[in-house]
Amino acid sequence: MTTVIEHARDSHTPLRADLSPTDALVLSCLVYVDFHALPGPRSPRGCLLREVAQASSIPSLYRYSLASHADRPLLEAAGASARFGGLRVRDAVTRLTSRPLAQFGAVTFVDEAGATYVVFRGTDASAVGWAEDARFALDFPTDSQRWAANYLEYAASRTDGPITVIGHSKGANLALYAAAATPPALEHVYAFDPVGFPAPVVDGGFFTSIDGLMRIYVTAGSWVSPLLPLPAPATVVASSWPGPLSHNPYAWRCQRSSLAPDHRPPSRSGLFLRAVLSALLRARPTRNGTT
Repeated sequence: MTTVIEHARDSHTPLRADLSPTDALVLSCLVYVDFHALPGPRSPRGCLLREVAQASSIPSLYRYSLASHADRPLLEAAGASARFGGLRVRDAVTRLTSRPLAQFGAVTFVDEAGATYVVFRGTDASAVGWAEDARFALDFPTDSQRWAANYLEYAASRTDGPITVIGHSKGANLALYAAAATPPALEHVYAFDPVGFPAPVVDGGFFTSIDGLMRIYVTAGSWVSPLLPLPAPATVVASSWPGPLSHNPYAWRCQRSSLAPDHRPPSRSGLFLRAVLSALLRARPTRNGTT
């Protein structure tokens, strides 16, 4: 079994509209690099990932990187690989605001066959990012969810090819929301250990339009995905890190194009935290806004 960095480094066939779950996991990790720090990736035309990797020593690319991540090694491995180096990186966005309280990051990758991958960033190392997380149980939709829907609509307007939406953690929540709120012609939605949604949203049919397109993966030890209901059944995958640390996607185990399965039951700690959160939410219902 391998890690996402090893998969990126050792893949020798260019990505041409043949995205695998492991490829999607690589892209969900790459978005933690702040591509918006460079003029090329944040422009509408963009530039190649291998060109960004040549600037991998620039510290601002990792200003919001989590200490547990290996964003620079992944950028360098993906930029040098035949599979990912030819991806065009464009329309990179990083947005942090205190009013409204929101952290948002997104980037669009386009492969050599014209397939488009819209990727949303999860909670990063910014203080705003961590402070915002509680809003996902209390408000729907959040400001960052609305921004994600707007971003996906814009990305869809710029391509005639297939679109896949991807994210990890909070980024997976944004991917699921955006795909359901403004559904273009989508191939799949890959959600890796996502933050879930208030029960009335899931039970109310909000995600009906993307039934059959969602590919949700979680780890047995996660404390993130069990907290709130998910809009589709999840596949449990293996991590080399224990318990809640398994949320880190760099520790997930890959088997070539697939993610290694884990047949253990979900963490009892995660289920206990969900029960506590559910009790709290009964006392303080979710605020619903305009979707």
